[in-house]
Amino acid sequence: MLTRVLRKLFYAARLFKVGGPRVFWHQLKRQIYSRDTLFGLEKTWNADGAQVSSRLQYVLSKASEEDMAEVLSRAKTESKQAAHELVERKWFYDCGFHDCYVARTVDTGEPCCLAWLVSAEDNDVVTQGFGSRLPALKKDELLLENCYTFEKYRGKNLMPAVVLDLWKMAGGHGFRRLITYVRQDNTASLKVFEKLAFREFEKIPELKFLFFTGRKHG
Repeated sequence: MLTRVLRKLFYAARLFKVGGPRVFWHQLKRQIYSRDTLFGLEKTWNADGAQVSSRLQYVLSKASEEDMAEVLSRAKTESKQAAHELVERKWFYDCGFHDCYVARTVDTGEPCCLAWLVSAEDNDVVTQGFGSRLPALKKDELLLENCYTFEKYRGKNLMPAVVLDLWKMAGGHGFRRLITYVRQDNTASLKVFEKLAFREFEKIPELKFLFFTGRKHG
């Protein structure tokens, strides 16, 4: 418990440093009280496969500690709001969710996209600090979480291609269902998953109150 609190304080300080006071106070207010609605989306491995291709050549691999340090260092080159998203993703990684994948451009080797896969093997980590936020998963299920495309690489159909690669990879390892949650006002991400033939299976409320995040999963 103490470790989680100290980690949150550390990343709050990092957010203030990277994102600046305006982003910091905006996020602080959201943690004190906010409400959202999320769509639960799913794609099973007997569903029709979508055909998408990126306009950017990339190589996808599992992220290392060094990759995550580089990702965080690049937060300074993003907008203030995007910087907050990268700080949050580094925090997610440090909480124990290490099945993160990073796409790098073929020509420059720069990181261009991130995504996490959470499995039943992570249920202990979920229970310890994320039980009110993430669902417990069955052995044949995966949760796609925290997708992020660096701003300079947006508009190149990159995220749909990366998600499709991860979907194919997971299917090859025996997983039968991939789920994800998207806020109802995140139009860009909803369009990505519509393009990939994900379907809605639930709609859930999210409450943030005094640094607690609760979601009511079905």
